[in-house]
Amino acid sequence: MNDTISHYHHHASTLAAQYDALAFSTVHQSWLPRLAAMPVGQALDVGAGSGRDARGLQQLGWQVTAIEPATGLRQLAQQSPDDGIEWRDDQLPQLITLAEGAGRFQLILLSAVWMHLPTAQRAPALARLSTLLADNGLLVISLRHGPSEPGRPMYPVSVDELIELAQPLGLTLELPDNQTLAQDCLNREAVRWQTVILQYRM
Repeated sequence: MNDTISHYHHHASTLAAQYDALAFSTVHQSWLPRLAAMPVGQALDVGAGSGRDARGLQQLGWQVTAIEPATGLRQLAQQSPDDGIEWRDDQLPQLITLAEGAGRFQLILLSAVWMHLPTAQRAPALARLSTLLADNGLLVISLRHGPSEPGRPMYPVSVDELIELAQPLGLTLELPDNQTLAQDCLNREAVRWQTVILQYRM
């Protein structure tokens, strides 16, 4: 268990309450119009945490697979009754519990995950995710800009880096929020968020 996963495991109760205090529609308002224009299908939530986003997608009619490597968070999330979400213990960049070349997910969500991946892991992680996307599928990544927090290692992120990594994989990039940095929903002054959508076309 690496330091980041260990932090989320040992602080699961506090973090789950913090995440669940925010509505799915509030956190993801910048790209929800894009989602509303899509037919529902299979979604993959990577780093699903408390399950807030997985439940939000499921309530919209999506069939959701949720990936969460922090045991404490995953166990709390699984206490929600009758949600129909398939939970898995897995992590980037490998996602070994998902079949190779599945290509079955119309939507993949990485919310507050990318900044935890060291630079060396990002190319293989994005390549792995691209194999899981269906044709015309969307990969939605939120980028956290701001200082790291004690016990939670984070690394700088940028749109330019994602563009460079995405091009060889056939992924095209768009910024639904017109490149503006959104304020943090938890009101942390030094933290801003940016949403990036990557689309795969065969």
